Amino acid sequence: MKKKIIIVFSLIFVINIGIAQEQAQHEKKTYTDEGGELYWNKELPVYITISPTANPADGHNLENEAQAKYNNPFYFDTEGINYIRSKWAVDKETGNVVIPKQEVLFPVQVDGIAPKSKSTFLDAPKYSREGKIYYGQGLNINIEMSDNLSGTQNLFYSLDVAAYQDYKDNLILNTEGEHSLKYYSLDNVGNAEKSNEKKFIVDITSPETYHTIVGITLGDENIVSTATRIFLNSTDNIAGVKAVYYKIDDGKDVYYNQKNIPISGLTEGKHTLTYYAIDNVENKETIKSFKFYLDRTAPILTSDILGDRFIVGDQIYFSGRTKLKLTAVDNKSGIKNVNYSVDNAEFSIYNDPFYLPRVPGYHIVKYYAIDNTENDTQKSDSHKYDKYKYTTEKIYVDLVGPTLAYEYVGQHIKTRDTVFINKDTKIKLKATDAESGLQYISYSINGKQEEIKYINAFTVPKSGTYSIEYFGYDNVNNRNTDQFYFVCDSDPPEPFYNFSIKPIGQHEGMDMYPSYVLLFLAATDATTGAKEIYYSINDANFAKYSGGITGFKSNSVNTVKIKVIDKLKNEQTIEIQFFIK
Repeated sequence: MKKKIIIVFSLIFVINIGIAQEQAQHEKKTYTDEGGELYWNKELPVYITISPTANPADGHNLENEAQAKYNNPFYFDTEGINYIRSKWAVDKETGNVVIPKQEVLFPVQVDGIAPKSKSTFLDAPKYSREGKIYYGQGLNINIEMSDNLSGTQNLFYSLDVAAYQDYKDNLILNTEGEHSLKYYSLDNVGNAEKSNEKKFIVDITSPETYHTIVGITLGDENIVSTATRIFLNSTDNIAGVKAVYYKIDDGKDVYYNQKNIPISGLTEGKHTLTYYAIDNVENKETIKSFKFYLDRTAPILTSDILGDRFIVGDQIYFSGRTKLKLTAVDNKSGIKNVNYSVDNAEFSIYNDPFYLPRVPGYHIVKYYAIDNTENDTQKSDSHKYDKYKYTTEKIYVDLVGPTLAYEYVGQHIKTRDTVFINKDTKIKLKATDAESGLQYISYSINGKQEEIKYINAFTVPKSGTYSIEYFGYDNVNNRNTDQFYFVCDSDPPEPFYNFSIKPIGQHEGMDMYPSYVLLFLAATDATTGAKEIYYSINDANFAKYSGGITGFKSNSVNTVKIKVIDKLKNEQTIEIQFFIK
């Protein structure tokens, strides 16, 4: 015989609605799934009623005074399946076989364990620092829940200070700043999970990077030198900077190591520096650029000599009147300074052409130019001026003109303080210069202003007193002058002759003398005096006159040539004819 037992479970409900971010109080309840399985919240009391009908109102509560504290009501103490049983209450039929006295089981799934929920942060870079978690752009938060018994009923979440609400789909969060996400799950019998909390920071702003120039930069073209240093400074107010990258022109991206960007190896000309930063949650800065012109060419420096100079090979001679002019030009940034030093003195800024010291001899001049980007010669801290691109090592300052001399080539005599020459005597001028060397000699005669350039020894064709002023010029136009005097005697002596007797008659228009006649000769000279007299009779060889001349041819016309010579060998010859009877 089968007996029907109706057991009614009574529930006590407590409802408390959450306000703001406080977790709500949820009702403890029972739940029957689609398969008819009963789930009972472990915290609910259990009352057992026996009824002869399906109507609980017809039932009778089972009570036991001796065990009242356990059964009026009683509580399930085991998670999972529990049984209310009647041992040996019924027979069990299996096919045609009856198995007597089998116990009757009334199963109840007891659930006192809250479900569990889990959040997953998706699609955004993550970074942790000092216990704080940072996320970048595109943050997608997924929350999942699970329960091992009665199953999950609902999932609630609260973002920041908002009230809890039903979780329906992934949370898309692109609001920058600090956030707090709270969430919990609820199962089908009213077990509520203790709220989970995740604190995190969303950073969707890229870093900011700026370049800083230390050193020289000029003009709209940003002209820089090889000594100019370029630094990058990057900031990020939330997650912080992860890395900074740069490239020059079409090169590859280079990780910036917080040192100055190397530009000294670049070619001269225009360049573009591009750079950007990435923060720790992969926010990438918009690429920035800086255009500049690298001026790595030192100025061109030339020297001009204003005044007298003479160059032989690499040797330069200046006169005391000569100035050195320095001229510098630069292809881009312009000239800042030209500096020079004479004889290893301290360098001075060049402003105007300058004289070298008025001290004869060699002088050392060093000079260099600096452009506005400070390109100059090689620098070092301890030997700043060791090398110069432009150096005139030796300049000889020649302050003294040539040494002068002269001589007479040919006939000349000196009487007391006067020199006498003739028209054939050559005047030779001489000059020497041991420094810059002789350039030329010139002279003037008798005070004329015009200078005649001396080429070869010269003569004076006319008799007279002469004053010769002559000048020696060296190769830097230093001039020395000197003067000398002489008398030119170009006139021969005047011969004279006398016969020892007077003519005794005429023969064909000429004087006639007897055979014993003597011829006497003499000569006078107005300047230096006659020196010698020679004669020739009837084309015989000249003989030196020493006294009265005889030996003429009788009864014939005789021809006598008389030659007189002065001390300068000026000479004159005359011819006389007479008849000897």
